[in-house]
Amino acid sequence: MTSSTIYTSPAGERRVRDWCRDRLDSWATPHRTRTLETFLGSTTVVIAGQGPGVLLLPGTNFCAATMLEVADALLPDHQVIMADLPGQPGLSAPHRPGRGRLAAYGRWAGDVIGQVSTGPVVVVGHSLGAAVALAARPAPRIGGLILVSPAGLSRARLTPALLGVTLPWLAAPTTGRSQALLRYMSGHLRGLTDSDHLLGEWMTLVSRHSRTSLAPPPLPAPVLRRWAGTRVVVATGVEDCFYPPARVGGPARVLLGTDVVAVPGLGHLGPHEDVTLVPALLDRLWGRRRTP
Repeated sequence: MTSSTIYTSPAGERRVRDWCRDRLDSWATPHRTRTLETFLGSTTVVIAGQGPGVLLLPGTNFCAATMLEVADALLPDHQVIMADLPGQPGLSAPHRPGRGRLAAYGRWAGDVIGQVSTGPVVVVGHSLGAAVALAARPAPRIGGLILVSPAGLSRARLTPALLGVTLPWLAAPTTGRSQALLRYMSGHLRGLTDSDHLLGEWMTLVSRHSRTSLAPPPLPAPVLRRWAGTRVVVATGVEDCFYPPARVGGPARVLLGTDVVAVPGLGHLGPHEDVTLVPALLDRLWGRRRTP
């Protein structure tokens, strides 16, 4: 059911995991870390705060330790639960699902929700995390979906410019090449911050010590239509290099019954580019007036 480890060596796996633990240990926000036994093996979740639950599912090559600023923006009004996806760099099991990957991730998401929440949670999925959320089965414990720069609705747009920043990063990763890739994936409003330096460091570790995965294919229409009757918000940056509004707008409208929130100035890394984005989308989900 699962493939071999994503890490290129045991030492590389330790480097990646140590980075995550150090980052979580330095997080000033009170939190706790749990290890769950799930359908896809051990899964690490990080939980902070009290209140209505929000489950954050990160995108490809990201994890809880890279989403702390996103979590802080949701506190203290929510309980934030961040889950590291198995088969992605982080603290969960290092094996990717094999055949039927998204279906397996969907079952995994339901398993996680069943273990961490006694009431409805809003699932916030970014990129790959959005496809994982859509692959899950609607259930009473899922109060709504927020899908940001979502995979799973359409194929990712791939361009020569993307290859121009990705191939050097894969072939000979440096912090500079990692930051160039991050800038390419970001919109024009993003400035270089302390968080950017950390993400550049992280992406360098990821490229050196793990095998990255490709963007998933679109989910079958019947799987997407299962979400009829569930509150769903779909948002993407106007400058998203993979999933711009024109690419995901049609499937979102036809299959999910919702228009896309096109966010000016942001790219594919919207939750990291502007940490107020997810709180604003939560307001939109519940019909409150604030907009991103």
